[in-house]
Amino acid sequence: MNNILLKAVGDLPGYLWIALISSAQFIFAIPVSYIFGNSFLLTILITSLAGISGILFFHYLIRHAFFPDGPGSRMYFNVFRKIAGFKITSPAASRIGTRCKRRNRLLVRFFRRYVLAGVYIHTPILLSIPLGAILTYRYSPGRAVSLVMPCVFIVTWPAVLSATGLFF
Repeated sequence: MNNILLKAVGDLPGYLWIALISSAQFIFAIPVSYIFGNSFLLTILITSLAGISGILFFHYLIRHAFFPDGPGSRMYFNVFRKIAGFKITSPAASRIGTRCKRRNRLLVRFFRRYVLAGVYIHTPILLSIPLGAILTYRYSPGRAVSLVMPCVFIVTWPAVLSATGLFF
């Protein structure tokens, strides 16, 4: 029994390295986990949990650092605009002379349907988790979607990549 506990504690730095790598750039964590000699299920477990914690961390960091929504931040930006001399116009007043062209409508429709799904799918493997968190938080129609969808793909991609790693 003590040998099992000593082995688990002895592998803790390796687990932490894998978790750190998979919380930022996910695609490199699976090969590193196999290099450390972890099993299929342990690789999926470590990388999924660390990837989800990375999404949550970067989502809330981005939410409060880059896109603050509170009344204090609105007051700060209004004071800054008044000091800097910018005119504050309503969105409806700024759109009076513009026409919504068919091409722009098609681009917006394409972006809403396909590009966000591509960002959700490719966040764990091609994009980094911080960049994916920025894009999904900024352009998602609902804030809950920007958390749930990347987490779903972070759970599915380790299984796919680990299964392909077993065959090669």
